[in-house]
Amino acid sequence: MQAQAWLNRFAVLLYCGIALSFSACEASVTRRVLATVLSVEGTAEVRQKGHSEFDRITPATLLQVGSLVRIGTSGTLNLAFLPNTVASLSEKSELQIDDLAVTKDGNAMRNDVRSRMVRLLLLGGTMQVSFNRLPDCRSDLTIKTPQGALSANSDCIFLINVGEEKTRVTCVYGMLASHIERADFLIEAGYFQEFPSSDLSPKAAAEDAQAQRDVMSMIETEHELQDLAGRQRLLKPGFLDR
Repeated sequence: MQAQAWLNRFAVLLYCGIALSFSACEASVTRRVLATVLSVEGTAEVRQKGHSEFDRITPATLLQVGSLVRIGTSGTLNLAFLPNTVASLSEKSELQIDDLAVTKDGNAMRNDVRSRMVRLLLLGGTMQVSFNRLPDCRSDLTIKTPQGALSANSDCIFLINVGEEKTRVTCVYGMLASHIERADFLIEAGYFQEFPSSDLSPKAAAEDAQAQRDVMSMIETEHELQDLAGRQRLLKPGFLDR
């Protein structure tokens, strides 16, 4: 009888151990991360969440979720929100970081990244963005503006300008979606869209002088952003783990 009772207790403990092991493997851990400054020229300031004053941005500044960033006249700020999402903010731009999140496998032996999420609010100015979907990992980018929103979950390179009355988006590579007044649109490479507008359909960049300038500017900026991100990876190898 004692031997049988011992075996029963052992079986229960073994079952619980296996169940906990599988649970640990399946669990995921989500954490908020900080945006990294790749370079800054001229005047750029940030008001971190919970602070009342703006501080000058330097190459050592880390931007947390909830930060409000503004760029002065003739200023430029290049940022890495995550290793797969880099951007350049031009003068007189204002941006709020709504969320930067990484979800990893709960298995301590693996620690694989399951998903990356970037959510931004561009209140004004111009931002040029390079977004890549990394293999074996879900990646989501959302940028809201006062006039509508953009989203991407696959490779794309684009420029977005938010004016007082309109938002203008030019896609250079890949594809992204716009969400305007309960309607969704796809903006493919070589097309641009303005909203609000009586005609919300994307138009060919080749037929618009400003869109052509945006494309050329984005191509040049993309090379600079990737070069800066490459240097960051050399300086901080752990940057790739985010």
